[in-house]
Amino acid sequence: MKGIVSLICCSLLPVGWSFVLLPRGPVRQRRQRASRSLPEFPFSPRQSLSLSPLPPTVSMSMDLLKSAMNPKAKEEDMQAKNQELLNQYNERVEKVNALEAQMEALSDEELGEKSQEFRARLRTALGVEDLSQSNDPVREKKALDGILEEAFAVVREAAWRVLELRHFDVQLVGGMAMHDGLLAEMATGEGKTLAATAPVYLNALMGKGAMVVSQNDYLTKRDSETMGQLYKFLGLSVGFVGPDMSKKQKREAYKKDVCYVSHQVLAFDYLYDNLAYYPDDLALFTVDRPDPLYFCLVDEADSILIDEGRNPLKITDRRPAQESSKTLYRIAADVVKYLDGAEGEKGKTMDFEIDRKNQDISLTEEGTSRAQRLCRERGYRLYDNQQPVLLFINNAVKAKALFEKDTEYIVANGNVEIIDQSTGRVLEGRRFTDGMHQSIEAKEGLDISPETKEIASVTYQALFRMFSRLSAMTGTAFTDFQEFLDVFNLRVVQIPTALPTGRRDFPDAVFKTRRAKLKALLDEIEAAHKQGRPLLIGTRSVALSEAIKEDLADIDIDAFVLNARPENADSEAFIIAQAGREGAITVATNMAGRGTDIILGGNPAAMARLYMQDALYKVARERRAEKGQSFIPTESQRRDPYRSLPLPDDFYPVVLSKDVEETVEAVAEAFFETWEDEGRGGPEGRLPTRDELDEVTAVSAGKGPVDDEAVLALRGGYEEVLDVFKEELAEEQDAVREMGGLYVVATEKHESRRIDNQLRGRAGRQGDLGASRFFLSLEDEIFKSFGADSLKPLMDAFRVGEDLPMESPQVTDALDKVQTSAEEFYFNIRRQVNEFDELIVSQRQSFYKLRREVMLAPGREALKLAKDFSQAGILDLLDEAGNTDGSVDPQKLAELTNEVLCGVERVSASDLKQSRAESRNVLSGIVDKAIVKRATELEKARRGLMGDSFFPVVMAVLDVQWSNHLENIAQLKQTIAMRESLRTVYRGREADMMSIKSPLQEFQSDSGTLYKQFENRVARGVLRGLMKNSLERLLQIRPRPDPVPVPVAA
Repeated sequence: MKGIVSLICCSLLPVGWSFVLLPRGPVRQRRQRASRSLPEFPFSPRQSLSLSPLPPTVSMSMDLLKSAMNPKAKEEDMQAKNQELLNQYNERVEKVNALEAQMEALSDEELGEKSQEFRARLRTALGVEDLSQSNDPVREKKALDGILEEAFAVVREAAWRVLELRHFDVQLVGGMAMHDGLLAEMATGEGKTLAATAPVYLNALMGKGAMVVSQNDYLTKRDSETMGQLYKFLGLSVGFVGPDMSKKQKREAYKKDVCYVSHQVLAFDYLYDNLAYYPDDLALFTVDRPDPLYFCLVDEADSILIDEGRNPLKITDRRPAQESSKTLYRIAADVVKYLDGAEGEKGKTMDFEIDRKNQDISLTEEGTSRAQRLCRERGYRLYDNQQPVLLFINNAVKAKALFEKDTEYIVANGNVEIIDQSTGRVLEGRRFTDGMHQSIEAKEGLDISPETKEIASVTYQALFRMFSRLSAMTGTAFTDFQEFLDVFNLRVVQIPTALPTGRRDFPDAVFKTRRAKLKALLDEIEAAHKQGRPLLIGTRSVALSEAIKEDLADIDIDAFVLNARPENADSEAFIIAQAGREGAITVATNMAGRGTDIILGGNPAAMARLYMQDALYKVARERRAEKGQSFIPTESQRRDPYRSLPLPDDFYPVVLSKDVEETVEAVAEAFFETWEDEGRGGPEGRLPTRDELDEVTAVSAGKGPVDDEAVLALRGGYEEVLDVFKEELAEEQDAVREMGGLYVVATEKHESRRIDNQLRGRAGRQGDLGASRFFLSLEDEIFKSFGADSLKPLMDAFRVGEDLPMESPQVTDALDKVQTSAEEFYFNIRRQVNEFDELIVSQRQSFYKLRREVMLAPGREALKLAKDFSQAGILDLLDEAGNTDGSVDPQKLAELTNEVLCGVERVSASDLKQSRAESRNVLSGIVDKAIVKRATELEKARRGLMGDSFFPVVMAVLDVQWSNHLENIAQLKQTIAMRESLRTVYRGREADMMSIKSPLQEFQSDSGTLYKQFENRVARGVLRGLMKNSLERLLQIRPRPDPVPVPVAA
């Protein structure tokens, strides 16, 4: 039987705000004891944790909270320190510039050979023959610093030759900051991607792997194709890891000198590697690179490390579907249709109250009575110990009141798909937990999916701190500099822009009502559009983005929409390519992590590349048809890989001449002919994949040296198209600049200033002109959630018409305080995640280390390991059979031992003593005899069967018991939260409070006890598993790669 495993990102927000990532393929089912469902994390933000002094073992200082609350002085101090650092970097940049003429004089071959020269110098400096075997981070950093200026000069020259891009001085400064393990804040459009190539190249020279972690697969694939040409030119290998790749493909990619991967895929692979049973199931932790977490550069670091920092990642198994639960989800969804809620409305009877800040609801007395009556009419009772209908009702109310379709999620292909609130993208395969996903499915009338149980977990904080060297870059980080420093030990350095910023940020336009805001917004868009100025309209929901498009269509204005709809995924590249053109209007649901710049007047290079891509896809479809084949959708591939790009008719700035069209068609045909003639498709004659065609297009759009004549021909076609588009767009680019550049209009504030700044930063890139303005209303989500009380007096004080904006320092200050309040609220959630995870990090790492050692252990060690586990198992048996006076009960001990040995050997109570030490000696002899007897039986049945069966048994027991441990940890957190809520009774009673520990202290103590119990259960479970499984069943286990007979006589 095979089970389905899923990856969960569980938020510390109240029940329901958790996610599950489901892989496409099946994995081995793991035996798990039946247990009831428990909440992923019980702490409601309403239940503020005690701020009692923490024990020394907690590494995170409470100064984090204090400094976040009053950051002004620290910000000024940090800026002064940053300037000192920038001065030092500028001195080093001058040394890089001094080497430029020397590098220009080198031939392509000589420049490429510099990598081997650098590696030889590093080996000499470190005194090793193999750089990958060096294990002294301090000496390694010093050795790399010794070649930094030359390495950066080499990268700068290579980038110009391959990509026709030259690093600005400030980009070199950013690269030096990244190499030093800092977080470089570089404004949008300043070229972070290019800046990263220098430190990545330098650290990749060590041969231990340099990872570039981006926010999504689109960016990782794009950067691996474009920047990858630079690394390859310099003799380094480059890999890209995608979510749909096989384990073998991933292993090969992770072993490259430079590897591009998204944070989700990296976490996914880390967790699944720690559930693997055989070395060839590994992707990240391979035999030849057991510690792949060496150097990591995180792109869009604020989004990955901060915005997703409150979402622990979890892997789960699906529980067997229960029809009774499915029925209750549907009954609850039907009941809540008749319940009405409100947010503090006076004079109105409500069935439930909504707390948007804490994402919670509570039934009123009226609502409870109505729910009881509605349940009785359907044959159920609201309060029923056998069927907890009330829990289903609460979830259903949350699904109705707090989870809005096309805002928190969309429905696609009969499935609920979650929208990332930071980026506006669909979180593919993820699921809400704690029954919330099922409640939303019931609300939408969809099939109810099975519930899940956690079997593995890790937080992003813990994952990225495992790297020996961590650095990062982003466009917006300084507002959270203290959190980056305290949690990730990443100091934020603001890198100056290459040119002065030309963007003008207009004051916010604040209206009383949402209706008035949207009316003013449309008027502003219409006025700017009449001038021909390009606009980018930022929204926070799919629903609003589509509503704005419809409203604009009503006044004969066309707009492109970039949101979470799956059908819009293919459109992203061309929408961004044209977003800066005259008269263009782009409505986008958030822009964080898009990783793309909007070029004023349009992007001719992007357009030319898209044209070439489409030409290759067209030939691929034709060749496939010639083979008598057609695309048949499958579960893993629902769309034609050679589908045409969804380009509007007027996308390209000019219709290409017949000569240019024929040239493009000819070079595309020639590429496929070369592919077939050289047998690149293998014996079966397969066509190139879409990824292979995209990589060929990227290379043909570059300037690096290429030996492939077919690719060179494609490059010629690309350059012809590019020249035509450049000429046509030149006049338009000038016109857009004269209009004032891109105008960014936002419809709401986010809970973080960083995300607002990301949207603003799309305008005014690299010194361009631009402008931004936020249109707000006091009915916006953030103000309803975090500022209802403070903003109400303002609403009453400003007795102006709805259609007039409120402009006052009081209004600005009040709105700023609301946003600050939201930032502090989510900061505290992330702090809770980190503080509690800190206490189980060592447990998790010890467990995963043990599991990997077991998996990679040679078969000949099976007998020795079995005896080692048995000794720990014996101690567990003695503990369970022990009396309060330290003696043991021989009868009980004999029964427990015989249960574990499963008849392979037997022990009687008369063989044992009340003395713990004497009984231990007796049991050790009997258990060892049983193990040798079992090993002999297995080896006679098949050579190496003892090792083949023992290690999978150990890992199966480890997995089951670890899953149970995680469930116990979740229950412990729930218990501690309940205790904390009860402590309100003792507030003010100093004598009673003296004896009460803080929640963190309780968790530290109790989680340690739980881990000890986990170890004992593992030891006993391994012994029982080895004895219990039948010979027939064990013979079905797949042989290990190194089957060797176990020396049973040892």
